[in-house]
Amino acid sequence: MKLKKIKQPHYILNDYLQINIDFMKKTLLSFLLMGLLFQAFSQKLVEATLLETRSQDELNLIFTLIGGTANNGASAYKVLYETPDTDGTIDTASGLVILPILDNAIAKPFLTYQHGTASDRDNVPSRLPQEALLVYYFASQGYISMAPDYLGLGDSRRTIHPYVHADTEASAAIDLLRATQQYLDTEGIAYNDQLFMTGYSQGGHASMAMQKEIETNLSEEFTVTAASHMSGPYNLSGDIIGSTGTDRIYEFPSYVVWIFVGYQSVYGDLYTDLATVFQPEYIESVEQFANGTITRGELNDILVNQLTEVHGASFSNRMFTESFLNDLRNDPNNPARIALEDNDVYDWVPSAPTQLLYCMADEQVAFTNATFTDSIMNANGAPSVTSIDILSEGSHGDCVVPATINTAMFFAQFLEGNVTSTIAVDPSLAFKINPNPATQYIRIAFPASATTATHIQVVNLQGQLVQEQVIEQPTTIAIDMTNQPSGLYVVQVKSETGFWIEKVMVGK
Repeated sequence: MKLKKIKQPHYILNDYLQINIDFMKKTLLSFLLMGLLFQAFSQKLVEATLLETRSQDELNLIFTLIGGTANNGASAYKVLYETPDTDGTIDTASGLVILPILDNAIAKPFLTYQHGTASDRDNVPSRLPQEALLVYYFASQGYISMAPDYLGLGDSRRTIHPYVHADTEASAAIDLLRATQQYLDTEGIAYNDQLFMTGYSQGGHASMAMQKEIETNLSEEFTVTAASHMSGPYNLSGDIIGSTGTDRIYEFPSYVVWIFVGYQSVYGDLYTDLATVFQPEYIESVEQFANGTITRGELNDILVNQLTEVHGASFSNRMFTESFLNDLRNDPNNPARIALEDNDVYDWVPSAPTQLLYCMADEQVAFTNATFTDSIMNANGAPSVTSIDILSEGSHGDCVVPATINTAMFFAQFLEGNVTSTIAVDPSLAFKINPNPATQYIRIAFPASATTATHIQVVNLQGQLVQEQVIEQPTTIAIDMTNQPSGLYVVQVKSETGFWIEKVMVGK
Protein backbone atom coordinates (compact mmCIF):
# COMPACT_ATOMS: atom_id res chain seq x y z
CA MET A 1 0.00 0.00 0.00
CA LYS A 2 1.29 3.38 -0.94
CA LEU A 3 1.44 5.72 1.98
CA LYS A 4 -0.12 9.06 1.42
CA LYS A 5 1.89 12.05 2.54
CA ILE A 6 -0.26 14.21 4.75
CA LYS A 7 0.43 17.90 4.74
CA GLN A 8 0.61 19.25 8.27
CA PRO A 9 -1.63 22.26 8.95
CA HIS A 10 0.23 25.57 9.11
CA TYR A 11 -1.07 26.40 12.53
CA ILE A 12 0.41 23.20 13.99
CA LEU A 13 3.80 23.94 12.39
CA ASN A 14 3.65 27.54 13.60
CA ASP A 15 2.84 26.38 17.12
CA TYR A 16 5.75 23.94 16.98
CA LEU A 17 8.14 26.63 15.76
CA GLN A 18 6.87 29.08 18.36
CA ILE A 19 7.28 26.54 21.15
CA ASN A 20 10.88 25.83 20.06
CA ILE A 21 11.66 29.54 19.72
CA ASP A 22 10.29 30.15 23.22
CA PHE A 23 12.31 27.19 24.51
CA MET A 24 15.47 28.50 22.88
CA LYS A 25 14.86 31.97 24.30
CA LYS A 26 14.35 30.57 27.79
CA THR A 27 17.40 28.33 27.47
CA LEU A 28 19.53 31.19 26.22
CA LEU A 29 18.25 33.41 29.04
CA SER A 30 19.01 30.66 31.56
CA PHE A 31 22.57 30.29 30.28
CA LEU A 32 22.98 34.08 30.35
CA LEU A 33 21.72 34.28 33.92
CA MET A 34 23.95 31.37 34.94
CA GLY A 35 26.91 33.15 33.39
CA LEU A 36 26.08 36.36 35.23
CA LEU A 37 25.65 34.47 38.51
CA PHE A 38 28.95 32.66 37.98
CA GLN A 39 30.64 35.96 37.20
CA ALA A 40 29.12 37.57 40.28
CA PHE A 41 30.14 34.61 42.41
CA SER A 42 33.66 34.45 41.08
CA GLN A 43 34.30 38.19 41.15
CA LYS A 44 35.88 39.00 44.52
CA LEU A 45 37.84 42.19 43.89
CA VAL A 46 36.06 45.49 44.54
CA GLU A 47 39.00 47.88 44.41
CA ALA A 48 42.70 48.17 45.20
CA THR A 49 44.23 51.45 46.41
CA LEU A 50 47.94 52.18 46.69
CA LEU A 51 48.79 53.23 50.25
CA GLU A 52 52.56 53.71 50.14
CA THR A 53 55.82 52.43 48.70
CA ARG A 54 58.98 51.69 50.68
CA SER A 55 62.39 51.24 49.08
CA GLN A 56 64.76 48.38 49.81
CA ASP A 57 67.08 50.76 51.68
CA GLU A 58 64.23 52.07 53.80
CA LEU A 59 63.07 48.58 54.70
CA ASN A 60 66.63 47.52 55.53
CA LEU A 61 66.87 50.36 58.04
CA ILE A 62 63.72 49.07 59.71
CA PHE A 63 64.60 45.38 59.62
CA THR A 64 68.12 45.92 60.97
CA LEU A 65 66.46 46.39 64.35
CA ILE A 66 65.06 42.85 64.22
CA GLY A 67 68.02 41.16 62.59
CA GLY A 68 66.45 40.78 59.17
CA THR A 69 67.29 42.11 55.72
CA ALA A 70 65.19 43.21 52.76
CA ASN A 71 65.90 41.78 49.32
CA ASN A 72 63.68 44.31 47.55
CA GLY A 73 61.38 47.27 48.09
CA ALA A 74 57.61 46.86 48.28
CA SER A 75 54.32 48.67 47.64
CA ALA A 76 51.33 48.39 49.99
CA TYR A 77 47.72 48.35 48.77
CA LYS A 78 44.42 48.43 50.60
CA VAL A 79 42.14 45.90 48.92
CA LEU A 80 38.35 45.79 49.23
CA TYR A 81 36.80 42.47 48.28
CA GLU A 82 33.63 40.43 48.69
CA THR A 83 33.38 37.55 51.15
CA PRO A 84 30.40 35.84 52.83
CA ASP A 85 29.25 36.68 56.34
CA THR A 86 28.22 33.88 58.69
CA ASP A 87 24.60 34.10 57.52
CA GLY A 88 25.59 33.77 53.86
CA THR A 89 25.09 37.41 52.92
CA ILE A 90 27.95 39.07 51.06
CA ASP A 91 30.07 41.57 52.98
CA THR A 92 32.72 43.91 51.61
CA ALA A 93 35.84 43.21 53.62
CA SER A 94 39.24 44.89 53.60
CA GLY A 95 42.78 43.64 53.68
CA LEU A 96 46.39 44.54 53.02
CA VAL A 97 48.32 43.35 49.98
CA ILE A 98 52.03 44.19 49.69
CA LEU A 99 53.74 43.55 46.38
CA PRO A 100 57.52 43.20 46.07
CA ILE A 101 59.09 45.66 43.66
CA LEU A 102 60.27 43.19 41.05
CA ASP A 103 59.89 42.73 37.31
CA ASN A 104 56.21 42.04 36.57
CA ALA A 105 57.23 39.12 34.37
CA ILE A 106 58.89 37.30 37.27
CA ALA A 107 56.49 34.72 38.68
CA LYS A 108 56.26 35.25 42.43
CA PRO A 109 54.83 33.05 45.21
CA PHE A 110 51.91 33.96 47.47
CA LEU A 111 52.08 34.31 51.24
CA THR A 112 49.18 34.98 53.58
CA TYR A 113 49.80 36.47 57.01
CA GLN A 114 46.93 36.30 59.52
CA HIS A 115 47.10 39.07 62.12
CA GLY A 116 46.84 38.82 65.89
CA THR A 117 44.04 40.03 68.16
CA ALA A 118 43.05 43.62 67.34
CA SER A 119 42.48 46.16 70.11
CA ASP A 120 39.84 47.88 67.95
CA ARG A 121 38.37 47.56 64.46
CA ASP A 122 40.91 49.96 62.95
CA ASN A 123 44.01 48.30 64.40
CA VAL A 124 44.19 46.00 61.38
CA PRO A 125 46.65 45.44 58.50
CA SER A 126 44.94 47.68 55.94
CA ARG A 127 45.46 50.65 58.32
CA LEU A 128 49.21 49.90 58.42
CA PRO A 129 49.75 49.42 62.17
CA GLN A 130 53.09 48.21 63.48
CA GLU A 131 52.12 44.60 62.79
CA ALA A 132 52.00 45.43 59.07
CA LEU A 133 55.81 45.49 59.17
CA LEU A 134 55.67 41.71 59.35
CA VAL A 135 53.75 41.67 56.08
CA TYR A 136 56.34 44.07 54.64
CA TYR A 137 59.09 41.74 55.82
CA PHE A 138 57.71 38.80 53.86
CA ALA A 139 57.09 41.00 50.80
CA SER A 140 60.70 42.17 51.01
CA GLN A 141 61.73 38.52 50.62
CA GLY A 142 59.91 38.37 47.30
CA TYR A 143 56.45 37.07 48.30
CA ILE A 144 53.13 38.56 47.19
CA SER A 145 52.04 39.09 50.78
CA MET A 146 48.43 39.39 51.93
CA ALA A 147 46.80 40.03 55.31
CA PRO A 148 42.99 40.08 55.70
CA ASP A 149 41.44 42.38 58.30
CA TYR A 150 38.74 39.69 59.05
CA LEU A 151 34.98 40.10 59.22
CA GLY A 152 33.76 42.72 61.69
CA LEU A 153 37.06 44.62 61.48
CA GLY A 154 38.39 47.20 59.07
CA ASP A 155 35.81 48.10 56.41
CA SER A 156 33.52 45.12 57.06
CA ARG A 157 29.97 46.25 57.90
CA ARG A 158 29.60 43.58 60.59
CA THR A 159 29.16 45.06 64.08
CA ILE A 160 31.23 42.50 65.97
CA HIS A 161 34.12 40.39 64.75
CA PRO A 162 33.51 36.63 65.25
CA TYR A 163 36.70 36.17 67.22
CA VAL A 164 38.65 32.94 66.56
CA HIS A 165 35.84 31.69 64.32
CA ALA A 166 37.68 29.25 62.08
CA ASP A 167 35.38 29.29 59.05
CA THR A 168 35.40 33.06 58.53
CA GLU A 169 39.08 33.41 59.38
CA ALA A 170 39.70 30.95 56.55
CA SER A 171 37.20 32.41 54.07
CA ALA A 172 38.36 36.00 54.63
CA ALA A 173 41.93 34.99 53.75
CA ILE A 174 40.97 32.72 50.84
CA ASP A 175 38.73 35.35 49.24
CA LEU A 176 41.46 37.98 49.64
CA LEU A 177 43.80 35.58 47.83
CA ARG A 178 41.25 35.25 45.01
CA ALA A 179 40.78 39.01 44.83
CA THR A 180 44.55 39.52 44.74
CA GLN A 181 44.88 37.10 41.85
CA GLN A 182 42.24 39.07 39.95
CA TYR A 183 44.11 42.32 40.58
CA LEU A 184 47.43 40.81 39.47
CA ASP A 185 45.80 39.48 36.29
CA THR A 186 44.46 42.93 35.39
CA GLU A 187 47.87 44.50 36.04
CA GLY A 188 49.85 41.87 34.18
CA ILE A 189 51.83 40.85 37.26
CA ALA A 190 53.04 37.25 37.11
CA TYR A 191 52.65 34.76 39.95
CA ASN A 192 53.18 31.04 40.43
CA ASP A 193 51.12 28.41 42.26
CA GLN A 194 53.22 28.32 45.44
CA LEU A 195 51.25 29.29 48.54
CA PHE A 196 52.76 29.83 51.98
CA MET A 197 50.74 30.69 55.06
CA THR A 198 51.52 31.95 58.51
CA GLY A 199 50.00 34.04 61.29
CA TYR A 200 50.63 35.07 64.87
CA SER A 201 48.49 34.62 68.01
CA GLN A 202 44.87 34.70 66.83
CA GLY A 203 46.50 34.67 63.41
CA GLY A 204 48.09 31.31 64.23
CA HIS A 205 44.60 29.90 64.73
CA ALA A 206 43.44 31.68 61.56
CA SER A 207 46.30 30.43 59.39
CA MET A 208 45.76 26.88 60.65
CA ALA A 209 42.05 27.23 59.81
CA MET A 210 42.96 28.44 56.33
CA GLN A 211 45.34 25.55 55.76
CA LYS A 212 42.72 23.05 56.93
CA GLU A 213 40.03 24.51 54.65
CA ILE A 214 42.29 24.50 51.58
CA GLU A 215 43.75 21.04 52.11
CA THR A 216 40.37 19.55 53.03
CA ASN A 217 37.99 21.25 50.58
CA LEU A 218 39.86 23.40 48.05
CA SER A 219 42.81 21.26 47.02
CA GLU A 220 41.81 21.46 43.35
CA GLU A 221 42.03 25.28 43.46
CA PHE A 222 45.07 25.82 45.71
CA THR A 223 48.04 23.80 46.94
CA VAL A 224 49.71 24.70 50.23
CA THR A 225 53.49 24.72 49.80
CA ALA A 226 54.35 25.10 53.50
CA ALA A 227 52.82 26.55 56.67
CA SER A 228 54.27 28.06 59.83
CA HIS A 229 51.72 28.84 62.54
CA MET A 230 52.98 31.00 65.38
CA SER A 231 51.72 31.02 68.99
CA GLY A 232 48.13 30.16 68.11
CA PRO A 233 45.26 28.77 70.26
CA TYR A 234 44.58 25.62 68.22
CA ASN A 235 43.03 23.66 71.12
CA LEU A 236 40.51 26.36 71.88
CA SER A 237 37.94 24.28 73.75
CA GLY A 238 40.58 22.60 75.93
CA ASP A 239 42.13 25.92 76.88
CA ILE A 240 38.88 27.74 77.68
CA ILE A 241 37.08 24.92 79.46
CA GLY A 242 40.19 23.85 81.33
CA SER A 243 40.69 27.35 82.73
CA THR A 244 37.19 27.66 84.23
CA GLY A 245 37.65 25.31 87.17
CA THR A 246 40.25 27.20 89.19
CA ASP A 247 41.32 30.78 89.76
CA ARG A 248 44.07 31.81 87.37
CA ILE A 249 45.32 35.33 86.91
CA TYR A 250 44.76 36.28 83.29
CA GLU A 251 45.35 39.88 82.22
CA PHE A 252 43.32 39.55 79.02
CA PRO A 253 39.77 38.69 80.15
CA SER A 254 38.34 40.56 77.14
CA TYR A 255 39.57 37.72 74.91
CA VAL A 256 37.27 35.24 76.65
CA VAL A 257 34.33 37.64 76.54
CA TRP A 258 34.94 38.29 72.85
CA ILE A 259 34.87 34.56 72.09
CA PHE A 260 31.46 34.00 73.66
CA VAL A 261 29.85 37.22 72.42
CA GLY A 262 31.29 36.68 68.95
CA TYR A 263 30.08 33.07 68.81
CA GLN A 264 26.64 34.18 69.94
CA SER A 265 26.51 36.42 66.85
CA VAL A 266 27.30 33.37 64.71
CA TYR A 267 25.46 30.45 66.34
CA GLY A 268 22.70 32.36 68.14
CA ASP A 269 22.13 29.74 70.85
CA LEU A 270 24.96 30.12 73.35
CA TYR A 271 22.68 32.01 75.76
CA THR A 272 19.28 33.67 75.97
CA ASP A 273 20.63 36.82 77.58
CA LEU A 274 23.90 38.02 79.07
CA ALA A 275 22.62 37.56 82.64
CA THR A 276 22.71 33.78 82.18
CA VAL A 277 26.44 33.98 81.40
CA PHE A 278 27.98 36.94 83.23
CA GLN A 279 27.83 38.20 86.78
CA PRO A 280 25.70 41.38 87.03
CA GLU A 281 28.56 43.84 87.54
CA TYR A 282 30.15 42.93 84.18
CA ILE A 283 27.06 42.97 81.97
CA GLU A 284 27.03 46.70 81.16
CA SER A 285 30.55 46.79 79.74
CA VAL A 286 30.02 43.51 77.86
CA GLU A 287 26.86 44.96 76.29
CA GLN A 288 28.74 48.11 75.28
CA PHE A 289 31.42 45.99 73.61
CA ALA A 290 28.86 43.78 71.83
CA ASN A 291 27.12 46.91 70.51
CA GLY A 292 30.37 48.40 69.29
CA THR A 293 30.31 51.42 71.60
CA ILE A 294 33.61 50.52 73.32
CA THR A 295 36.67 48.79 71.87
CA ARG A 296 38.18 45.49 72.93
CA GLY A 297 41.06 47.37 74.52
CA GLU A 298 38.69 49.56 76.53
CA LEU A 299 36.69 46.50 77.61
CA ASN A 300 39.84 44.79 78.82
CA ASP A 301 40.84 47.77 80.97
CA ILE A 302 37.38 47.89 82.55
CA LEU A 303 37.29 44.16 83.27
CA VAL A 304 40.80 43.98 84.74
CA ASN A 305 40.02 46.92 87.04
CA GLN A 306 36.71 45.40 88.14
CA LEU A 307 38.12 41.93 88.75
CA THR A 308 41.09 43.30 90.67
CA GLU A 309 38.88 45.55 92.79
CA VAL A 310 36.37 42.83 93.68
CA HIS A 311 38.56 39.68 93.76
CA GLY A 312 42.07 41.01 94.32
CA ALA A 313 43.37 39.96 90.88
CA SER A 314 42.21 39.46 87.31
CA PHE A 315 40.65 36.02 87.71
CA SER A 316 38.76 35.78 84.42
CA ASN A 317 36.56 32.86 85.53
CA ARG A 318 34.98 35.12 88.19
CA MET A 319 33.17 37.08 85.45
CA PHE A 320 30.83 34.16 84.74
CA THR A 321 27.90 32.70 86.60
CA GLU A 322 28.62 29.40 88.31
CA SER A 323 25.69 27.72 86.56
CA PHE A 324 27.09 28.69 83.14
CA LEU A 325 30.56 27.37 83.99
CA ASN A 326 29.23 24.12 85.48
CA ASP A 327 27.14 23.42 82.41
CA LEU A 328 30.05 24.32 80.10
CA ARG A 329 32.35 21.89 81.91
CA ASN A 330 29.97 18.98 82.39
CA ASP A 331 27.38 18.94 79.60
CA PRO A 332 28.73 17.69 76.24
CA ASN A 333 25.62 19.18 74.58
CA ASN A 334 26.16 22.63 76.02
CA PRO A 335 25.87 25.07 73.04
CA ALA A 336 28.90 27.12 74.12
CA ARG A 337 30.97 23.96 74.45
CA ILE A 338 29.86 22.77 71.01
CA ALA A 339 30.77 26.15 69.50
CA LEU A 340 34.24 26.03 71.06
CA GLU A 341 34.85 22.49 69.84
CA ASP A 342 33.59 23.48 66.38
CA ASN A 343 36.47 25.95 66.19
CA ASP A 344 39.26 23.67 67.37
CA VAL A 345 41.80 23.25 64.56
CA TYR A 346 44.15 20.57 65.87
CA ASP A 347 42.50 17.25 64.98
CA TRP A 348 43.24 16.77 61.28
CA VAL A 349 46.14 15.74 59.03
CA PRO A 350 48.10 18.45 57.16
CA SER A 351 49.83 17.18 54.04
CA ALA A 352 52.10 20.20 53.49
CA PRO A 353 55.24 20.71 55.63
CA THR A 354 53.94 22.43 58.75
CA GLN A 355 55.63 23.87 61.82
CA LEU A 356 54.13 25.21 65.05
CA LEU A 357 56.29 27.83 66.73
CA TYR A 358 55.84 28.78 70.38
CA CYS A 359 57.55 30.32 73.40
CA MET A 360 57.25 28.34 76.62
CA ALA A 361 56.87 31.45 78.80
CA ASP A 362 53.99 32.84 76.69
CA GLU A 363 51.52 34.44 79.12
CA GLN A 364 48.69 34.90 76.60
CA VAL A 365 48.56 31.65 74.61
CA ALA A 366 49.67 28.49 76.42
CA PHE A 367 52.58 26.77 74.65
CA THR A 368 50.75 23.45 75.11
CA ASN A 369 48.53 24.44 72.18
CA ALA A 370 51.48 23.75 69.89
CA THR A 371 52.85 20.64 71.61
CA PHE A 372 49.38 19.08 71.97
CA THR A 373 48.49 19.81 68.34
CA ASP A 374 51.82 18.43 67.17
CA SER A 375 51.21 15.17 69.05
CA ILE A 376 47.65 14.75 67.75
CA MET A 377 48.58 15.46 64.14
CA ASN A 378 51.52 13.08 64.22
CA ALA A 379 49.39 10.40 65.87
CA ASN A 380 46.91 10.89 63.03
CA GLY A 381 49.69 10.21 60.52
CA ALA A 382 50.73 13.70 59.41
CA PRO A 383 53.84 13.36 57.19
CA SER A 384 55.64 16.55 58.24
CA VAL A 385 54.44 18.41 61.35
CA THR A 386 56.72 19.64 64.10
CA SER A 387 56.52 22.05 67.04
CA ILE A 388 59.48 24.20 68.06
CA ASP A 389 60.15 26.20 71.24
CA ILE A 390 61.52 29.28 69.54
CA LEU A 391 62.51 31.17 72.72
CA SER A 392 61.84 29.36 76.00
CA GLU A 393 61.96 32.44 78.22
CA GLY A 394 60.12 34.65 75.74
CA SER A 395 56.77 36.28 76.46
CA HIS A 396 53.99 36.52 73.89
CA GLY A 397 55.47 39.79 72.64
CA ASP A 398 59.05 38.54 72.75
CA CYS A 399 58.17 35.61 70.52
CA VAL A 400 57.03 37.64 67.49
CA VAL A 401 60.33 38.58 65.87
CA PRO A 402 62.26 35.31 66.26
CA ALA A 403 59.21 33.34 65.12
CA THR A 404 58.85 35.54 62.03
CA ILE A 405 62.51 35.25 61.05
CA ASN A 406 62.42 31.50 61.63
CA THR A 407 59.31 31.28 59.44
CA ALA A 408 61.06 33.14 56.61
CA MET A 409 64.01 30.74 56.80
CA PHE A 410 61.66 27.75 56.89
CA PHE A 411 59.75 28.93 53.82
CA ALA A 412 62.93 29.68 51.88
CA GLN A 413 63.69 25.95 51.75
CA PHE A 414 60.61 25.34 49.60
CA LEU A 415 60.90 28.21 47.13
CA GLU A 416 60.98 27.21 43.51
CA GLY A 417 64.13 27.96 41.54
CA ASN A 418 62.62 31.00 39.83
CA VAL A 419 63.71 34.43 41.03
CA THR A 420 61.53 35.67 43.89
CA SER A 421 63.66 38.57 45.05
CA THR A 422 66.85 40.32 44.03
CA ILE A 423 68.50 36.94 44.59
CA ALA A 424 67.22 33.45 43.74
CA VAL A 425 67.34 29.92 45.02
CA ASP A 426 70.47 28.60 43.30
CA PRO A 427 70.87 24.79 43.01
CA SER A 428 74.51 25.26 41.99
CA LEU A 429 75.16 26.16 45.66
CA ALA A 430 73.55 22.96 47.01
CA PHE A 431 76.16 22.27 49.68
CA LYS A 432 76.22 19.31 52.07
CA ILE A 433 76.75 19.43 55.85
CA ASN A 434 78.72 16.74 57.61
CA PRO A 435 78.34 15.49 60.27
CA ASN A 436 74.65 16.15 60.88
CA PRO A 437 73.93 16.00 63.77
CA ALA A 438 77.20 17.68 64.74
CA THR A 439 78.94 18.16 68.08
CA GLN A 440 81.74 20.75 67.82
CA TYR A 441 82.36 21.52 64.15
CA ILE A 442 80.17 21.46 61.08
CA ARG A 443 81.80 20.92 57.71
CA ILE A 444 80.29 22.47 54.62
CA ALA A 445 81.14 20.81 51.30
CA PHE A 446 80.34 22.84 48.20
CA PRO A 447 79.62 21.26 44.82
CA ALA A 448 81.99 21.78 41.89
CA SER A 449 79.36 24.05 40.30
CA ALA A 450 79.89 26.65 43.04
CA THR A 451 82.60 28.92 41.67
CA THR A 452 81.97 32.45 43.00
CA ALA A 453 82.66 34.09 46.34
CA THR A 454 80.13 33.08 48.99
CA HIS A 455 78.77 34.57 52.19
CA ILE A 456 78.04 31.91 54.84
CA GLN A 457 75.73 32.59 57.80
CA VAL A 458 74.69 30.29 60.64
CA VAL A 459 71.49 31.38 62.38
CA ASN A 460 69.79 29.92 65.46
CA LEU A 461 66.04 29.41 65.82
CA GLN A 462 65.63 32.86 67.35
CA GLY A 463 66.87 34.36 64.10
CA GLN A 464 70.18 35.41 65.70
CA LEU A 465 73.37 35.29 63.64
CA VAL A 466 75.87 33.09 65.52
CA GLN A 467 78.58 32.50 62.88
CA GLU A 468 79.56 34.24 59.66
CA GLN A 469 82.27 33.77 57.02
CA VAL A 470 83.03 35.09 53.56
CA ILE A 471 85.17 32.88 51.31
CA GLU A 472 86.48 33.73 47.86
CA GLN A 473 86.58 30.19 46.48
CA PRO A 474 83.96 27.64 47.65
CA THR A 475 85.53 24.46 49.00
CA THR A 476 85.08 22.29 52.09
CA ILE A 477 85.26 24.47 55.20
CA ALA A 478 84.76 23.90 58.92
CA ILE A 479 82.74 26.16 61.23
CA ASP A 480 83.32 26.04 64.97
CA MET A 481 80.09 25.50 66.96
CA THR A 482 81.82 24.59 70.23
CA ASN A 483 80.45 27.58 72.14
CA GLN A 484 76.93 27.32 70.77
CA PRO A 485 74.17 25.58 72.75
CA SER A 486 72.57 22.37 71.51
CA GLY A 487 69.72 22.86 69.08
CA LEU A 488 68.68 23.29 65.48
CA TYR A 489 70.52 25.83 63.28
CA VAL A 490 70.04 27.11 59.75
CA VAL A 491 73.02 27.50 57.43
CA GLN A 492 72.50 29.94 54.55
CA VAL A 493 74.97 30.51 51.73
CA LYS A 494 74.64 33.50 49.40
CA SER A 495 76.57 34.43 46.28
CA GLU A 496 76.05 36.78 43.36
CA THR A 497 73.96 34.10 41.66
CA GLY A 498 71.59 33.26 44.53
CA PHE A 499 71.33 31.36 47.81
CA TRP A 500 70.90 27.90 49.31
CA ILE A 501 69.76 26.84 52.81
CA GLU A 502 70.25 23.70 54.90
CA LYS A 503 69.49 22.79 58.52
CA VAL A 504 71.90 21.23 60.98
CA MET A 505 71.37 19.82 64.47
CA VAL A 506 74.09 20.55 67.03
CA GLY A 507 74.28 18.38 70.15
CA LYS A 508 76.82 18.28 72.96
